[in-house]
Amino acid sequence: MKTTILHLLAAILLPAALHAAEARKPNILIIVADDLGYGELTVQGFTKDIPTPQIDSIAQNGTRFTSGYVSGPYCSPTRAALLTGRYQQRFGHEFNPGPAPKPEVKFGLDLTQKTLGDRLKSVGYATAWIGKSHLGYDPEFHPLKRGFDYYFGFLGGAHSYLDLDRDGRDPIQRNGKPVEQLDYLTEELGREASGFIEKNKDRPWLTYLAFNAVHAPLQATEKYLSRFPNITDPKRKSFAGLLSGLDDAVGVVLAKLRETGQEENTLIFFISDNGGPTPSTTSGNGPLRGFKAQTWEGGVRVPWIVQWKGKVPAGKVDDRPVIQIDILPTALAAAGIEPDAGAKLDGVNLLPYLKGEKTEPPHDAICWRFGQQIAIRKGDWKLVKGAGEGLPRGNSGGVANTEGAHLYNLAKDIGEKENLAEKEPAKFKELAAAWDEWNKGNIPPKWLPGDGGPRRGNQVAAAPGAKAAAAKGPWKSGDTLGRDESPKVASHGLAITAQIESASPKGVILAQGGGANGYALFVHDGKLAFAVRAKRELTVVTASSALEAGSHKVSAELTPEGKVTLSVDGHVVGEGKAGTVPVQPGEGLTVGGDGNNSVGEYEAPNDFSGKVTNANVIIR
Repeated sequence: MKTTILHLLAAILLPAALHAAEARKPNILIIVADDLGYGELTVQGFTKDIPTPQIDSIAQNGTRFTSGYVSGPYCSPTRAALLTGRYQQRFGHEFNPGPAPKPEVKFGLDLTQKTLGDRLKSVGYATAWIGKSHLGYDPEFHPLKRGFDYYFGFLGGAHSYLDLDRDGRDPIQRNGKPVEQLDYLTEELGREASGFIEKNKDRPWLTYLAFNAVHAPLQATEKYLSRFPNITDPKRKSFAGLLSGLDDAVGVVLAKLRETGQEENTLIFFISDNGGPTPSTTSGNGPLRGFKAQTWEGGVRVPWIVQWKGKVPAGKVDDRPVIQIDILPTALAAAGIEPDAGAKLDGVNLLPYLKGEKTEPPHDAICWRFGQQIAIRKGDWKLVKGAGEGLPRGNSGGVANTEGAHLYNLAKDIGEKENLAEKEPAKFKELAAAWDEWNKGNIPPKWLPGDGGPRRGNQVAAAPGAKAAAAKGPWKSGDTLGRDESPKVASHGLAITAQIESASPKGVILAQGGGANGYALFVHDGKLAFAVRAKRELTVVTASSALEAGSHKVSAELTPEGKVTLSVDGHVVGEGKAGTVPVQPGEGLTVGGDGNNSVGEYEAPNDFSGKVTNANVIIR
């Protein structure tokens, strides 16, 4: 009798338990790397010098998209689009802002836009935002006001990995309160995400894990550096340490999923926010042309991986183009949520494509607008107007159009080498018309780089509201010149002079150009230094003695033959050799700091710690 009753209870309760398990909504884990190039993960097949087994495991257990894109070629716009499922140009979030604490314009993720956090929280999800924000500094833009229950991270675009005080204007915070002690930041972010996953294992959750690795500064601890004894280039070795630390932190999170029995019920996305800024960090984009802040493939095509065990095929490679705005509708579909009628999402639910229910490409076309740079991919064809083809890097205003764009067949020419615009006029016209139609749904950018605070973008002309410097010096801190107004330094010697005043001298005094070609006079580790970039190769000449506090006249002279002489108050303090800048730099001149694309091995803008006056550049 007892056995019969137990069997009856089991027959009643077991299906109910199984149904409850099946009915639980899946967890959503979104992992975003910062400035990680298309070619860097070992699973991508282009490099092997930095193993990434933990991130690779996501691809081995899921689907890797080899034509995975982001809608912006740098940080903030990509994140705005990811969290809303809409092209950021629809609501004016086209560019990065200035630095913390407060831009002069009202920068932030448009408050009329619902985030993925808003949407999942409304149906009972626990929501956490761990890491970088870069979507607004004012209280109304804080992650805790944008649909997230828990926040640990920083609000700006970059942060030291080791030093809390270095970024005092933008502290690491936990739910709005500054953190008083910092271990290695990449490890901290992994632990915070794991802790949230552990705490909420009995309910569905969303974890948006936005690492700042592998963004500059190139700071790695000995624990990670010691793994790469065969890498002799200091910059590459530091980058390797950063990437290895990122891989470890991702492994910590994945291990927590397995430990708590949540792996099969968690939909995981892994992407980078843009292509690698190769000249400044060595983050490589494999066979792709271009870098971060460019609409060439190297700026917008990124590692793009999805895992959902038992739902998404394991070990699959898919070449159909997808984009990060697909993450939100895919996550909503997994959670059984229908977007509201007014959502106007641009992204696509990828689940039917991942499961093989749909075999066609998810998108008819994918589009970009970044200042005057534009692009559209339609099938194997790409129409692009990118940096270096008569255009600035793109982080400036100006009217975007398809006139003069290049045309490439990416199936045959992934490196965008053979421009087919003249050979294929019908295809050019087709893609140009499609881009124009897409652009009709966009609005002008609500701010331009340089609108906010002391960070100066590499604009062609001064941003609205900013005061452009006279084309001829002398200049002072805060003055900027566009590319066309800047000194014509190509293949010439030059002499820089400036009056500086600082109680603790450090930072950039004057710079022109960026990571490809340019020069900068700056103070590093207390010593005056002069950097020259020539076809991405960097040469630095440093003074032999420290620069004392106070007021000084400083100068750097580069002769046409390549001799460098550094002087302070008329006394020679350093000498060396460096080639001249071979071509006119694509970026303009800034005084008292560098632009977004730094000349030297420092993190832009690296503002000077005091005043710069009476600065001038004389061409020899």
